[in-house]
Amino acid sequence: MIKKILIFCSIISLALGNNLKAQQAMDKVVTVVGNEPILQSDVELFYKELQITGQLPEGNSRCKLLKMIIDQKILVAQAKLDSLEVGADLEKIPAMVERQLTAQVAQYGKETLEMSYRKSIDKIKEEMIEFQTERAYAQVMQAKIVGKMHVTPNEVEKFFKTISKDSLPTIPDQYMIYQIVKKPDSDAAIIAVKEQLLDLRKRILKGDKFQTLAILYSEDPESARRGGEVGLSPIEGYVSPVRNALNNMRPGQVSQIIESEYGYHILQLIEKQTETGLVNYRHILIKPKYSAEDRTLGFARLDSITRLVKADSISFEYAAAFFSDDEKSRMGKGLLVNNMFNPEDITPFFYKDQLNPNDFKAIEHLGVNEMSEPFESSDLGGNVIYKVVMLKSFVPAHKANIKDDYTQIKRVYEAKKRQDLLQQWVDKKIKTEYIRVAKDYETCDFVNATWLY
Repeated sequence: MIKKILIFCSIISLALGNNLKAQQAMDKVVTVVGNEPILQSDVELFYKELQITGQLPEGNSRCKLLKMIIDQKILVAQAKLDSLEVGADLEKIPAMVERQLTAQVAQYGKETLEMSYRKSIDKIKEEMIEFQTERAYAQVMQAKIVGKMHVTPNEVEKFFKTISKDSLPTIPDQYMIYQIVKKPDSDAAIIAVKEQLLDLRKRILKGDKFQTLAILYSEDPESARRGGEVGLSPIEGYVSPVRNALNNMRPGQVSQIIESEYGYHILQLIEKQTETGLVNYRHILIKPKYSAEDRTLGFARLDSITRLVKADSISFEYAAAFFSDDEKSRMGKGLLVNNMFNPEDITPFFYKDQLNPNDFKAIEHLGVNEMSEPFESSDLGGNVIYKVVMLKSFVPAHKANIKDDYTQIKRVYEAKKRQDLLQQWVDKKIKTEYIRVAKDYETCDFVNATWLY
């Protein structure tokens, strides 16, 4: 059910095709919706994309993919007829396409890409922008159709009762965790990093290649393999210290030392596109190396806090709110929140595989409301931190039920209801739309005999 929903809302975008037979049929029109033609190549490329990602629908896949493309065309046509505003999303499309093409060129090479698409890079870019623009219009139309949708608890309960007991998923163990974090506080470690970066910067200014030094010294493995190059991306996506530095740099310029949540960097600007907001740069990232003495001091600070908690002088939540160095969890009195799947869908519970391995090891054998001993872990930037955690709640693995898993079940039902509303709208609209389908697809179950040509 969820896979079908994801596929319906999937990006109908161009993909890299390796099937030469499919390429030979690229100019064949298989469907016309209104004034819009759909080529066999559209279907084949979509097929290849979903095949690679493992999202191909079961059964006669090409029939189902053609139906999805037709549905998209109908949504787009109505959005334009209703003069729906897509707004800033349209302005972001050229930059997004630029990033996708840059990544594909880096992976396959320009000549291979043009040969596979049988088009120039400029033509590929033009068609990708067109596809993404259609998707943006389809999304605003979908939002209009389901915008006033409301789900009641009674509906969720009725939906749950329709699910066969044999089909109910098993919900894994779930953990709610509170934490107190202390960051290492060592001037010596930070000074050592800055001295190393200053030395590297001097070498670059004297003529050493930034790329070579990045390969040798940068602690960002992904970019280090490319000589420190990050790749063309929106400047707004970077953390503020890096973004602010790039905004004030000229191509080829090497920055002063930049401190961010990931460590300490020096940057070299490669390219900055004012119109698209894209920027490409190299960087060398180095993180402080803490000594055994630093570790002992960090643990001592946590010990003094946990002793107060164990003596009932203060609560764990109070200690987290006043003494933790982690700003996000401190605001919630130490509560860790999980938004790994959807930034707007926050939950206080984690599955085992969503936790930092060190965190899970610390709570694995704790009872509810029990506190761990201090241990070493890492933050999202990969930096060393010291922490103590409390297991606030534990829900053991179980078959999904309406009492314990109402939120998850509601989420699935909402997705199903959105899918049903969209399909009902499309099915109604399709009866008034001019559609013609080539006989190659006459056996598809959605094809009306009057559509054939």
